[in-house]
Amino acid sequence: MNLRKLLAFGWSIGMAYALFSPGSNVPELPRFYGSDKLIHFGMFFGMAFLWSRVIRQRLKPEEREKSKNFTNYLVLWIFLAIFTEYLQVLVPGRSFDYLDITTNILGGTIGTVIFVYMNKKGSTLV
Repeated sequence: MNLRKLLAFGWSIGMAYALFSPGSNVPELPRFYGSDKLIHFGMFFGMAFLWSRVIRQRLKPEEREKSKNFTNYLVLWIFLAIFTEYLQVLVPGRSFDYLDITTNILGGTIGTVIFVYMNKKGSTLV
């Protein structure tokens, strides 16, 4: 397994742990207005960016510049953003929140858009 996949899988496992741990197991983090939303945004931003790197690596060189490939995965990030929030209802001490869905979608979308932009600019980070 290469480093890109390892980072993406590690991020995903950390996200799953954070999203699906019972509310009583969630560590106390510094709280300020919107801190929960910032965490949701960051998790989905990181997921979208890291998995986009893995996806890009698997594409043929002539397909790497086509944004439609990443549009398909953007739909996947949006689905995951909604689905994970619905699943939290099943976890003790966790709840469903429409604003969390919005923040999740925003994080995944911006992560993908920034990746596509960096990819077009030829950044070494992608």
